Amino acid sequence: MDWYEEWFGKDYMLVYPHRNEAEAKQQVQFLRQHIPLPEGSKILDLCCGCGRHSVELKEHGYDVIGLDLSEELLELACSHAAECNLEMDFIRCDMREIPYENQFDLVVNFFTSFGYFEDDADNQKVLSAIAKSLKPGGKFLIDYMNPDYVAKNLVKKDEKQVSDGLNVIQERWIDPSLRRVNKKLTLIKDGEESIYAESVRMYSHEEMKNMLLKFGLELTETYGDFIGSEYTKESARMILIGEKTHKR
Repeated sequence: MDWYEEWFGKDYMLVYPHRNEAEAKQQVQFLRQHIPLPEGSKILDLCCGCGRHSVELKEHGYDVIGLDLSEELLELACSHAAECNLEMDFIRCDMREIPYENQFDLVVNFFTSFGYFEDDADNQKVLSAIAKSLKPGGKFLIDYMNPDYVAKNLVKKDEKQVSDGLNVIQERWIDPSLRRVNKKLTLIKDGEESIYAESVRMYSHEEMKNMLLKFGLELTETYGDFIGSEYTKESARMILIGEKTHKR
């Protein structure tokens, strides 16, 4: 299996406990400030994971569908929505094959859920699918890493205890020939090891802008964080906002 098919499950949730509802609330607040939409607008949360953004958006009155490949994370998303007394659709699907056309007012893609595939053509299929799923004039937000920041601030190795009895060793490196940032995660619990991987293509801002344009997606704003800071090479994030400019 590819790394993203193995990794995104319950162990993933243990390693990233800070990716929680409070963070989602802040990010949705940023979204609503920069992409104001009326209640009832249709939103696709692409790579929705455990549904924290989907649920927050739904609670603001939007018509939200969550899409992800991980069955385990989708089960958590459904449970989260049920706990909040919300009726929502969460669908298992590959991000390259979004099964909608001209349906959404907004597509959101949080927490570097882009650049997973080894072939650039496959990553571009994701942008093509986003464009196809949006209504003409529909908006998008892609929360992506800043490759300049990653290259400058890469921590090659760290070890931490994320919960009682669970230690995580993370080893990171950049492959300059493939332009990918890679991570090996070793989870140690009760003397047993589980090993996972992450690998993401490092696209520059100019590359992202040009790829988006190729599919009729015009980049209108870029921010460096969810406070709304100006995007620079020193920014921790590359938050891309734009719109579908013509019918596809």
